[in-house]
Amino acid sequence: MSGTDLSRYEPGGLNRDPVNLLRLISELEGSYQLLKYMGYEEDRDTIRSICDRYYKEYFRLKRHSSSVG
Repeated sequence: MSGTDLSRYEPGGLNRDPVNLLRLISELEGSYQLLKYMGYEEDRDTIRSICDRYYKEYFRLKRHSSSVG
């Protein structure tokens, strides 16, 4: 992989933009569903609170990008 920029694979290497947050939320939502159907209620609730935090950040960034552009 010579010549490939590997910086995005390091902590902090991926931008915190709305698209990447939606990708993260999608993964968390999938985990939430699996935990729900497997009966892991406490873990499901933990994932829900994490997911809610990222939804808030997503909408904050979308509002900011709409007002700037």
